[in-house]
Amino acid sequence: MSVGNREINLPDPSSLGVNQPIILVADDEVLIRNLVTLLLQGEGYVVLSASDGQEGLELSRKYPGTIDLVITDVEMPRLNGMNLIAHLLEERPGIKSIVMSGTDMSEIVSQNINLNFLPKPFDGDALLARVRTLIGVPVLSPEQSPIPG
Repeated sequence: MSVGNREINLPDPSSLGVNQPIILVADDEVLIRNLVTLLLQGEGYVVLSASDGQEGLELSRKYPGTIDLVITDVEMPRLNGMNLIAHLLEERPGIKSIVMSGTDMSEIVSQNINLNFLPKPFDGDALLARVRTLIGVPVLSPEQSPIPG
């Protein structure tokens, strides 16, 4: 499937486990996006990866299943993270979000008490703890487990 300038293979929702959360990651910094994606996949989460907010919105619109969480950078070209979240909340009520940024967000955070903010740089354990708090831990079948049986 073509999204923006990239070819992306979206997972088939019917092939996923009942308790296998889907996370949309949107960040224009390739290194951050790839690290977050690999970290989450290593824990058993299914990740949809977008290079900016606009691509994230397009992915969300093309993915027919539930998306449990969006993890997004704030400052991105075409569509910033806060606007991405606003669109997703309109189209997917109840979606949870984590906002990442390397810039001072204290004013925005203080105005949005429900905002889950994660300052960059962050450590993987902090991100995973926040994700688990918001959407839980994926329940993997034995064949999906990263640990050999």
